[in-house]
Parts: sequence; C-alpha cells; structure tokens
Amino acid sequence: MEIIISHAGFFFCLLLLGSISGIFSERAGIVNIAINGFMVFGAVSYAFYSALFTTVWGITNMWSGIALMLLSSITTVALSLLFGFATIKLKADQTISGFAINILAGGIAALLVTIITLRIQNSGSYITFNGRPEIALSPDENKFANLVSLKVFITIIIALASWFALRKTKWGLRFRSIGENPQAADVAGISVNKIKWQAMIIVGLISGVAGSIFIQSTRLDNFSLTKDVSGFGFIALAIMITSRWKISISILTSLFFSILLSISFYGTISFGESFQKYKDLFQILPYIVTLIIMIITSKNTQGPAAAGIPYDKSKR
Repeated sequence: MEIIISHAGFFFCLLLLGSISGIFSERAGIVNIAINGFMVFGAVSYAFYSALFTTVWGITNMWSGIALMLLSSITTVALSLLFGFATIKLKADQTISGFAINILAGGIAALLVTIITLRIQNSGSYITFNGRPEIALSPDENKFANLVSLKVFITIIIALASWFALRKTKWGLRFRSIGENPQAADVAGISVNKIKWQAMIIVGLISGVAGSIFIQSTRLDNFSLTKDVSGFGFIALAIMITSRWKISISILTSLFFSILLSISFYGTISFGESFQKYKDLFQILPYIVTLIIMIITSKNTQGPAAAGIPYDKSKR
C-alpha cells in the first residue's frame, strides 16, 4: 500500500497541474486540447537543460533542479505563445491549433531527445543530480517520505494560488468574464486580448512544471522511445471537463484518478502475483473510467460560454 500512495502523489501532481493549466486557458475563452503537447515540451526542455548543466557546465548540485524547472517552464511559454498567436492573433480554429501543437511538441521532442541521449552519460537511467532525481525527503519513490517533496509543495502552492486568483480577486473576475462574454467585458473597459495572452503565459508556465515533474520520475530511455508523457495531458483534459472548470473540484478528481492510476501501475507489487492476472485490465481501467465519466457528465456539463469562439471586437 505504501508504494501505491507514494506514486499516487506523482500522478496527482501531473494531473492537477495539467487540469489547472487547461482551466486557465478555457476560462479565458480558448479551448486547449494541447495540454499534453505542452507537458511533453516541458519534459524535453527539462532533459535538455539538464544535459547542459551536467555535461557542458559541470553543475551537479541537487538544488539546480529548481533552476531547471524554472527554465523549462519559461521555455514552454514560448510554445504556448505560439498557440496564442494562432488562436488569438490569427483567430485559427482552436481545436485544430491544439492538435498541431501536440504534433509539433512530439516532433521537437524527437529531435532534442537524440541530442540529449548523446550528451548524457548512462542515458538509460534517470536524470539525477548528486544521485537524486528530485528534491524530496526520500529519493525512493516507493516510500511515504517521497511525498514530502518539491513537486508536491509546488503543486499545492500553484493550486491554492490559482484558486484564490480566479475566485477571490478582481483580476480573476475579469479573467472569467472573458470566457463567458468577451463583448460585454470589452464594453466594461477590460482588454480582452491582453487577458487571453496572460492566460497563454500561465498555461505555459504551469504545463512546463508538470512536464518537469514527469521527466524527473521517468527513465530517459523510456521517454526517448515514446516522446510522450504517457497521455497524462489528455487525462488532465478530461479531469478539467468533469470538474466543470473548477479548481476545487479538479483537486478531488485528480486525487481519485491518481489513486486509480497508481493501483493500475503498481498493484502487482503491493497485492502480489494474484494481481498479475488482472494487470492489463487495471492498466486500461483509468482510461475507461475517464470515458464513462465524460459520457455521464457531458449532458450536464456546460463550459465557459465563449470558449472556442475567436474574439471579434466588431461583433457586439
């Protein structure tokens, strides 16, 4: 049971951060199915910068992981701004633009990961600094002490700050009004496109953190093979929808899915060989549950009214 709970913390961070980044985007009126792509870009950026730090500059201090996370988040903003350019400036179809970003992120990952594996020694293992892949009370992901870590601390801070900013501040009220009725917000003197660009920056920063957390706990050879974050971005998208674009609900939903994912991946270790017969079933269970929940809640779930509709100032 210890291993399931400890790994659930990892999944919780990924899913919650991914869903929050999607909430910021859609609350600003931009449909974002590119969460997975942004997370992939954040992950490969973290790996790329770690190659520079360790093999080029000789920096192996454990705390440099914080700088790497910050750098990868800022780099991911560049991709989110490209998405913003397509959807805000060019008024392109937001769904198609999201698909394009997912494909582009995978292509960039395929290119950079080749360079990374050539630069990092023992590239089949985890990215480590002084033998530790992350800043945590215990480097062993199978121990409860691993929950006391930088990734969990940052996730909680981002979740609380995001909830407070969107629900308890004047900026949050203006932000949410853009996703509901941008024309009325414009009449009230709110700069619609300025808010949308702010949303894209926030999306890039949060998704970059999520990607960094993923690559910290993933063998580099596995990432080199898939060039993906195991589809967690798409599960985060489903969590965002089933949570009705509310951060408070997405916290609980992410917790539920993180436990489900942890059982599916590590049930054999915790429950013994008897679980092995049902391993494949449990591994697809989170995705089946995602589909079922979305089917059940789709009729009663109403997103931001203006999400997916390019803002045209001339239409009032």
